[in-house]
Amino acid sequence: MSGAFPLVPAPNSIKIQSLAPTRVSVAHSLRRSTRTTGAQRWLVTADWMGLTRVQFAPIQAFVIAQRGQWDNFTMLLPGHKAPQGVATGTPLVNGAGQSGRALATKGWSASVTGILKAGDFIGLTGQTKVYMVTADASSDAGGNATLTIEPALMGSPADGAALIVRNVPFTLALASDTIEMAVQPPVLYNFSLSLLEAY
Repeated sequence: MSGAFPLVPAPNSIKIQSLAPTRVSVAHSLRRSTRTTGAQRWLVTADWMGLTRVQFAPIQAFVIAQRGQWDNFTMLLPGHKAPQGVATGTPLVNGAGQSGRALATKGWSASVTGILKAGDFIGLTGQTKVYMVTADASSDAGGNATLTIEPALMGSPADGAALIVRNVPFTLALASDTIEMAVQPPVLYNFSLSLLEAY
């Protein structure tokens, strides 16, 4: 792990993709059959336009220091640092041995509608995988909430493990060993970077 990606200046645009491999076959009758591997990862494309050399140099140096796809790093995605939901309290995993696409949690502010919203990202201490909340969640009178997430839990979190709901760090690696930057007069840099989640 080589630290956190510099986000000053922030990218002009970010594209977030979800890759969830599925095996699809179609019979002669045209009946469709599907199977999932259960795997998923995020792909991020970041674009910078019209940077001066002074602005671009720290980004360029950080990317080159990754030695192609060899190392990984964390990145906070601009525009996604704060959740849409209220997200108040001190959220924790509620119970060991959990698996699947429902995560029991505790420690939220009590009786809050929309404690997290569909499309919010969450992280779990002890894991580098980032999950997305796929349905609005509300806390009950005891501060408990069950979150519906994608993908299914990649590992069973410990009881009491903290949830990360703000500034969720994505662990990423370069998607290619080749780094290309375009320079236009008078020395303005345009740069596009493709990144893959590495967990």
